[in-house]
Amino acid sequence: MDFGPDAERMASPSVEPDISETLLAVGASLATGAPKALFHEESLAAALVDRQGRILAASAAFAALRPELVLDETMLTRVADGAGAAIVERVNDGPLEMTLCAYALASRAEGWILPGAVRAAAAASPNQIVVLASPSHRLQRPLQAACEAFGLTGLQTRVALEAIRTGGVRTAAQRLGISYHTAREAMAEAMVRVRAPRLPALVRRLVSLAFGVLPETEEVDLLGDAWGLSTRQAAIAVLIADGMTRGETAAALGLGEAVVKRELNEVYGLLQVGSAAALARKIAEANALNWMTRSTGGDIGVIEAGAEPLRIVHRPGGGRIAVSDYGPASGRPVLVVHSSMTSRIVARGLRRALQSAGFRPISIDRPGFGLTDEIESLRPGLHDPYPAAADDAILVLDALKLQTVDVVARGGAQFVAALHKIAADRLGRVVLVNPDPPSAASGRRIGPFGVLKDAFRRNPALIRVWAGLIGTQLTQARVSRMLERSMQGSPPDEAAARDPEIVQDYFRAVRTFATGRHTGYVNEQIDFARRGRGQPPIDGTSNWLVMVAAHDTLHEPQEVIAYWRAVLVDAQFQLVQDGGRLLALSRPHDVVEGLLNTRSG
Repeated sequence: MDFGPDAERMASPSVEPDISETLLAVGASLATGAPKALFHEESLAAALVDRQGRILAASAAFAALRPELVLDETMLTRVADGAGAAIVERVNDGPLEMTLCAYALASRAEGWILPGAVRAAAAASPNQIVVLASPSHRLQRPLQAACEAFGLTGLQTRVALEAIRTGGVRTAAQRLGISYHTAREAMAEAMVRVRAPRLPALVRRLVSLAFGVLPETEEVDLLGDAWGLSTRQAAIAVLIADGMTRGETAAALGLGEAVVKRELNEVYGLLQVGSAAALARKIAEANALNWMTRSTGGDIGVIEAGAEPLRIVHRPGGGRIAVSDYGPASGRPVLVVHSSMTSRIVARGLRRALQSAGFRPISIDRPGFGLTDEIESLRPGLHDPYPAAADDAILVLDALKLQTVDVVARGGAQFVAALHKIAADRLGRVVLVNPDPPSAASGRRIGPFGVLKDAFRRNPALIRVWAGLIGTQLTQARVSRMLERSMQGSPPDEAAARDPEIVQDYFRAVRTFATGRHTGYVNEQIDFARRGRGQPPIDGTSNWLVMVAAHDTLHEPQEVIAYWRAVLVDAQFQLVQDGGRLLALSRPHDVVEGLLNTRSG
């Protein structure tokens, strides 16, 4: 990341005392941890077994498997006798029943990502054996959800799922009892929707999304470790699995096409696959199992079943935008905007309040947040991040066929202003909850977040340092501790920080940072630190309500009102006397009432 004039300060290996103290205060360390994966609970096929293979506890995904597919008597005996952990491939009844499995004594699998029931059983029986499997072809519901996220039709989904299972469109057509022509047309449309150049890329993207949110990894090294592929063979396998042809792969690696063909045949033999699509599935499964068996450093690794709806919208120039549409379809659409410190996850209390009032909450991850890709053509930290986010929002509204939308922003006011600038006619009523002013316009410097705000203002290059340090150490316990410390002195926020649902929802909204996806946070925090006091006024905001909490722990309320009154000259303002920083989470009905009572533009 290029920080321009801040690059010299960025080169310093030291961390300012303010950041050090804040990290230690929330139980984090000064060591940068490795990124972590987030797995959908339904994708975790895990069990605790004894050395004879008797199942003592199992997840639903594991229970749906045939035991002989995943339980190898020889491996169970070796692991039980103290031979260490092992990853092997089980093969039963042909290529459709191949799956990768990992085995370890429960005492050595403490850091593995496991469902709660299996983790508890393993903790109580450390001498038994934990088994993890990654049979993507049997993860029916997670795969269907991945297809839905990309907007595939019923036929396209059925063909895609069978192609994942069988490794080809022709065999998928045969199993579905449809013509090859029909299956091929459905798959061609599916590849357009997934933005996959060829079938292997489609398989890999759907399987990876079915497992969850996986950080970037060196798959060349992974394939060498798992199957003994040479560096060249592994590089060829990765490119073929990503949708390249043999000719494109040869050009990318500076090899002859005949060499690529010969090496690829060797790869197929070593991995026991018969097609590029099957290779893609195998690589995605190996990557998932690799992340499952890495230490999580806490409770970060599982996304609860049914937690979030997901839809993917593609940018014309490349890159994906993650959207959650909570419904109902008959409700009045309202765009719920996340803050610069969270992601698109809408707190359950706010969601319920909006839906009860007849609204349809929709949320979007801005560029570099959550599952939305950053924009490659923009230099991180050296551009205004909000116009690009506004362009994404218009793409989403068009994809959802929404002409206008109301807005509730929990922070993110600069993004709403940018959206208003390019498409004021697409916005209905707008409520900004505790909108953040630039650091230069806010003098409050108390509490952990206030300390960080001041440190970032003095040296914006520290923002990436903080994100890297805290992001990979996130756990629910640390997030809870951070909320408790940062909300001290604000009675409504102190009460909110003791509410288990609010704490869990806040944790769910920040945990994608643990996967290493924090470019959006860095971009927007740098903008806060560098943006000056003087901003041009914005006209046409008479249908906007600005709700400012009297007990905000991060900003002085009167400074917030003064700054935004100068920018939103005809907006309505409300000082919420008994509200705090977490107003949108702790008082959602007040926010909805404000939205309902805001005068129409």
